[in-house]
Amino acid sequence: MQWYSIQSHSLVRRLRLRPPAALLLIVIVLFGALQMWVSLHKFYTLQASTMDLGDFEQEFWKITHGDWWAFSTVFQTPAFANDGSVFIYPLAYGFRFLGGASFLFGLQALGTAWAAWGIYRAAILNHLAEWTASILAILFLLYPAILGGSQFDFHPDFLALPLLVWAYVYYTTDRKGGYYILLALAAVAKNMALISIAGWGLGLLVYRKRWRDGLITVASSVGLFFLEMDVIFPRYFQGGTEKINLALYGYLGHGFSGILLGIVTHFPAVVHHLLQEGPYAFWILEPVLGLSLLGSASVPALLSLVALNALSAFPAQQQINDQYQVILAGWAFLALGEALARFRAQQPRLLFGVAVATVMIEALFVGSVILPELAATNRTLPAVEAAVQHIPRHAVVWTQNRLGPWAYRFRVLGIAREQAPHQFIDPLPLLWREADRGGVRPTAILAERPVTPYMADIIAESLRAGYRVTEHQGGVFVVQGMRHFGASRPSAVGNGWQPRSSVWEIPAWTQQTMLGHVDWPDLAVVVPPHARGVVFPGFPVVLRPGTYVRLAGTEACR
Repeated sequence: MQWYSIQSHSLVRRLRLRPPAALLLIVIVLFGALQMWVSLHKFYTLQASTMDLGDFEQEFWKITHGDWWAFSTVFQTPAFANDGSVFIYPLAYGFRFLGGASFLFGLQALGTAWAAWGIYRAAILNHLAEWTASILAILFLLYPAILGGSQFDFHPDFLALPLLVWAYVYYTTDRKGGYYILLALAAVAKNMALISIAGWGLGLLVYRKRWRDGLITVASSVGLFFLEMDVIFPRYFQGGTEKINLALYGYLGHGFSGILLGIVTHFPAVVHHLLQEGPYAFWILEPVLGLSLLGSASVPALLSLVALNALSAFPAQQQINDQYQVILAGWAFLALGEALARFRAQQPRLLFGVAVATVMIEALFVGSVILPELAATNRTLPAVEAAVQHIPRHAVVWTQNRLGPWAYRFRVLGIAREQAPHQFIDPLPLLWREADRGGVRPTAILAERPVTPYMADIIAESLRAGYRVTEHQGGVFVVQGMRHFGASRPSAVGNGWQPRSSVWEIPAWTQQTMLGHVDWPDLAVVVPPHARGVVFPGFPVVLRPGTYVRLAGTEACR
């Protein structure tokens, strides 16, 4: 009994945390709960995205049912080519057997927590006081990309993030074996992490004069990235991801080597492009008051990702509150810890300034994005689940971006593109070609009103081709049929799709404001009193209350 008492007392002493560490753990738990709450709320109110979550769900489902190639019909690419993540294979079984989307959101929260604790440990290793290290880690959690990145549903960036942070910790404590293992795991968790690993290796060469480790890190990361982008993906994983990358950096060249050559040969174009991304650099560095640039070995890793995103032709990559900045956030705060170590006398004032700037920007982000998401309600989820059950499992399913996360079990799933129209083509004809390899399959259009004008046009064409409304409740409907029809190609407009094959003079919806609702069995448009909105940009319209019925043989309403 005495031995047990002594052992228990020793265990309690080892587990007892100092106040700074205890405060950080409390904040980590609260922040993780917020991450989970917001993500699950978005998921259950149909605010999640097929292009961010549903695509992974479809691949996970295929992998756990024996299809290791797991071709994504959403992005038209095999599973591995989607973010270059090898972790997609073990995660698939966690998704299927450990809670579905909740498992993925929980994994992101755990990754965030582990990264925050790593930032705390790294700050202490840089000889910062424990309270300073704790506050630094808390501010890392308040960096908009950390909460904002998780609002894009699920991404392996949150797996690579803690691996990179702890690789830094392991290297600083001279545990080289663990350091290289963590870097390798980060590289196969997210291929874009390789860019920052090369930058980190450059930092080892320039700031720490670690020639052997620096050269190994730079050579291995650049070599693996070149192998992925110029050999493995083009040869074995051709598809949507490759086309997207070419669209994003196509003005520089094709492939990794072509882009590097393009930076040199088209340097004026690069400078012109970067000059337009000044606001991006401002928003990235403003929360840390630019102090991260005064760090040491982590600075090149930070700047490599800033340059990568700034060079992209995709505007979303220049936003501070999305998944493209998640890994960057880790390097920004590692560099900030290095910078604060240089200013011992000014640390309190500098840390206070960073805290004020970070909290203000995070509050702006929460007020403008997170709170509206949490205020959103949607009572049609049961209707969506019921509609999905009425679709044959072997059907080709074409749906809206927000409904795809609930239809991931279909092997051929595509969405009506509602964003970035200049980078994607509508996949419906592609879906038919893929499905026809195994015989003719039925096609189901799953939607919830309001729909985009282009999707409305496709629905009209399907009905004209003999399709029927087989399910309709709570604003959710399914249109099904067996034959293919001439789906018109969309033309891009600023905020959505505009139909080309026919004209909807008075639609029941607009690209931004819903004007009424449709009684789908009767094809009647019911407009409530005082309904008004914009049919297309620049064309305001006011509709009188009443019922508008489509004329037989025409595409207009009266």
